[in-house]
Amino acid sequence: MKKLLKKKQIIYIIPQDIKGAFNSTIEKLSDANITIPSAETDLKYYKKGDVIEAFAVVEDGMLYFKPVVLSVDTENNSLELEYNKEKYELLQRREYTRVDFDKEFTLTVGEKSSVCKCIDICAGGMKFVTTEALNTAEDYKIEFTLENTVPITCYFKPIRVMAEKGKTPKNIVSGKFVALKNIDKIAIVQFCFKKNVEGTNK
Repeated sequence: MKKLLKKKQIIYIIPQDIKGAFNSTIEKLSDANITIPSAETDLKYYKKGDVIEAFAVVEDGMLYFKPVVLSVDTENNSLELEYNKEKYELLQRREYTRVDFDKEFTLTVGEKSSVCKCIDICAGGMKFVTTEALNTAEDYKIEFTLENTVPITCYFKPIRVMAEKGKTPKNIVSGKFVALKNIDKIAIVQFCFKKNVEGTNK
């Protein structure tokens, strides 16, 4: 198997408590170990022996694996992880693969809150159905949840709006997230990857 991980590569790390999720770059890399810098506030979510989740965007797609925490260095603010190259999963063909997401969420237009129906989602944005007439020159506040997680609040910029006629006229809107917190982006990446895994294993 070719070497998929490299020094200076961006990697997303997710402990059992997603509040400690962060992204960093690989500082040291050996045959089965990687060392990554971490903020001091994140280290409290990790301990030696923990099995965590990791994602990295590589040349062929999105790499997923479950390393073990070998050490937590509180002096140098870094984590040392051990991984098994035989247990790589490489499923996605681009960083922001979309997955079906049949769920209602709240969108704010002016002073009014509107309930919209999501069609699909990725870490970069979403597609949804709404009766609202959205302007591609504006950003709109949205709030949604992924399964049982804490609500994600950010702004949404419409890029494409397609009108559909019928008894109840509606718009199919595609666009990108704006001002999305890093931890929320990681949560969406994790959610989308797991949905892809579920679909592949059916």
